[in-house]
Amino acid sequence: MSQIFFSKQDKTETRSRLSLLGQSRGLVTIWTKGSKDKHSYSTLQFDKERMELVLNTSAIHFKQGDLVLCAFDLRGMNFFAECTYQVAIDGHAVLLFKEHIFKSERRTSYRLMTYPLYEVWAVFELPEAYEGGKVVDLKTGSSQTGLFKNFLSIVEGGEAQKDGQIKIRIQDLSTTGMALHVGEQEIGYFKKETVFDNAIIRFSDEDIVIPKAKIVYAVDYISQDKNIKKYKLGVHFEELPTSLDEKIGKKINELLRQNDHNKDFENFVK
Repeated sequence: MSQIFFSKQDKTETRSRLSLLGQSRGLVTIWTKGSKDKHSYSTLQFDKERMELVLNTSAIHFKQGDLVLCAFDLRGMNFFAECTYQVAIDGHAVLLFKEHIFKSERRTSYRLMTYPLYEVWAVFELPEAYEGGKVVDLKTGSSQTGLFKNFLSIVEGGEAQKDGQIKIRIQDLSTTGMALHVGEQEIGYFKKETVFDNAIIRFSDEDIVIPKAKIVYAVDYISQDKNIKKYKLGVHFEELPTSLDEKIGKKINELLRQNDHNKDFENFVK
């Protein structure tokens, strides 16, 4: 379970946060409790007296008077609230806030347990040589065809991308590294201390290239299928530039906010 705590903001803090949100033309995500459909809109202004946030949209996704949940970011902090959805005379959507909003106490840089909720992959270039048009492992001499057939049978969703490249589903991810599962034949490529240049973290909407990814451990992993041998790999991002650290952290936070935070807030307001 995720460890997220919500602290109630007092009236002054609530008005201050919402005023800043309105002035910054920030984004607000809105949904009804239990629904997977979420809609994000930019803001136009906030009326402190009426506690109304005007949204920059005339799209109708909710009914007049619907109780909705909303989430927004301000200066790296995540805020949530229950609101009443309204439509202004000019057609703009309006959120009527209660006296308080809530701040999530979990910070923006932490670990993402990717599997099985999130489709996040690691892509590695493998050492290779060409003999008669067939790719052969430099260390073992085994053919790539056999390697990938074995790989596909034991790794969740793993697959060959092109000659000399493997895509592996990431099990968990942080700004400093990631954990992966591989099989008995593949472990030869992932010995401890091995460093991969330009490994890729592949999200559904973007790739992040890691200049140097180092295998820091490779240990036996107990699989549900006793007949299949698996290994768990620990991969560390070596000398990661600050810009990439921040980019990975932002992506992790984005995914967690879209799923864990929203669901936790739904449970919180039961």
